[in-house]
Amino acid sequence: MEKRKVAFVHTSPPAVGPLMRFYTESAPELEITNLLDDGLLRLLAAGDHRTAEARLRDMLGVAAGTYGAEAAMITCSSVSKEMVGRLAESFALPVIKIDYPMARRAVGAGRRVGVAATFPPTLGPTSKLISEAAAEAGAEIEIVQEVAPGAYDALLSGDAERHDELLLECVERLVGRDVAVVVLAQVSMARVLPKLEGRVRVPVLSSLQTSLEALRAALPNAG
Repeated sequence: MEKRKVAFVHTSPPAVGPLMRFYTESAPELEITNLLDDGLLRLLAAGDHRTAEARLRDMLGVAAGTYGAEAAMITCSSVSKEMVGRLAESFALPVIKIDYPMARRAVGAGRRVGVAATFPPTLGPTSKLISEAAAEAGAEIEIVQEVAPGAYDALLSGDAERHDELLLECVERLVGRDVAVVVLAQVSMARVLPKLEGRVRVPVLSSLQTSLEALRAALPNAG
């Protein structure tokens, strides 16, 4: 069977590993091309959204033109839903924001939604995304935020154990604030999911599983 070609557009090197491990095992029918520009995170953190959007458009053009992708997924949670929508209008292929399906699922879990992040600029876009999903569902929610200070820097420097320790503490702080569900705001955080089994009493969501469902549905002639 010929594989379906898709592209992942990344802004963070640590996001590539968890995504590829999950997709290689769960979606062997996909041929994945990874495009990475970690300078985009600095642009987004500085509020230079116009330059970031132009760069993302260039990368999507390469995905479609050079690599023949049938669909593309932007894996950065700091890229807003509105920006993804504008980018999608520029191309014939579907462009998916990785965490929107997760946001919809979180809204259905309960009124108080916890959002954990290791990269602080991600909190705003992720919380906004969850609020938009709640509005679409007609649900009233309260968003509770927590950051794991130093965790992302630890991961970038190669200290994965320190990253996981700080992130687990962050998730436990959220659970202690009586949330119904915890959303991991970045793909790079999914690596702690096995360590959370049996440790917390509420669901902890990563965008890995929900993004695969959305990507399969978006492929032309899917199903």
